Amino acid sequence: MKYFKHKLILVLFILSLSMNTALAEELTDYVYWKDQQIAQLEELTWKMVDSVQSMGSKISSVAISNISYGDTLPSSFRKVATARLQQTLTSQIKLKVSICEACSQIRTDISGSFLKISRGIADDKFRRETAKELNVNGFLDIALFTSKGQLSISLNAYDAKNGEIVFSKIVTGTPPKSGSYIHAFYGKMTVPIKFTSDSSGQITVDHQARVLGGEKMIRIADDWSLTGGASFLSDDNSNLTDKYEKAITGFLIDGTIGYDLFNFGGDQVSFGLIAGLGMMTVTPFSNPAYFKTGFTVSVAEQLTLSYHLLALLTTDESATASSASIVSIGWKFSGDEF
Repeated sequence: MKYFKHKLILVLFILSLSMNTALAEELTDYVYWKDQQIAQLEELTWKMVDSVQSMGSKISSVAISNISYGDTLPSSFRKVATARLQQTLTSQIKLKVSICEACSQIRTDISGSFLKISRGIADDKFRRETAKELNVNGFLDIALFTSKGQLSISLNAYDAKNGEIVFSKIVTGTPPKSGSYIHAFYGKMTVPIKFTSDSSGQITVDHQARVLGGEKMIRIADDWSLTGGASFLSDDNSNLTDKYEKAITGFLIDGTIGYDLFNFGGDQVSFGLIAGLGMMTVTPFSNPAYFKTGFTVSVAEQLTLSYHLLALLTTDESATASSASIVSIGWKFSGDEF
């Protein structure tokens, strides 16, 4: 009865994890823990400040003449970014930064029988007169754009007298990690099994089974993720001299939580730890529940190499195995690839 309760609790845990994963995907549409573009903007703001401070050796004071955005950036982000950039830059002490309101206004001028409409710094006369009114030596153009999810800020400062560019810099952010993906993998499970052989008596053999499976991940924080999945076991002992008489075939069903311990190479390589619970539907082992732990190395957030250890949680004293290990290789498919 106690063993049955353990299994029932485990099944409820796995069902709850699966439902939460599906609900998180439906509600957030892959937008997790915070807005990805705003997160990059926060990182880039301080890189931009360092660049602007180094610009002080080229020009002592500037006015922000224009902030432009790439076509893919939404209007909600543009409003937040404009306010953030203006507030951060105008609060600098080493370099005087002001905002040129006239630079963004539409101006009309009648010359003879022609009506001339202009916006921004259209000519040398307007540039010099505006700089004199604002008491600055030059102007600063800022452009924000994205490429494959990576946000970048371009800075161009030019002299008010002659219009020559005196400073140019591009700062780039770190692309966000995938908010959701499907992980397909193949590997081998090794199970040390104790049994009594007719010829050798009681022995222990490392029984093997192929593992083919898939799992779905939802990221809940920058380094934390939830995963639920299943895999199929197929016996693989044709080359073993000492074999266990019964085939180890069935399924593994589990749910885990993962943590990216560290990343390097611009997040191209990451090392993560996992822990969770699952159930093994294998008759010779009395269908035990198990605790799962291990680590995964990911390359470019796609290729994976994993080692997992399963501690079989069973109260059946006749169980012939208490643990198992799985070594696998896999591939992550993001939501955009389906």
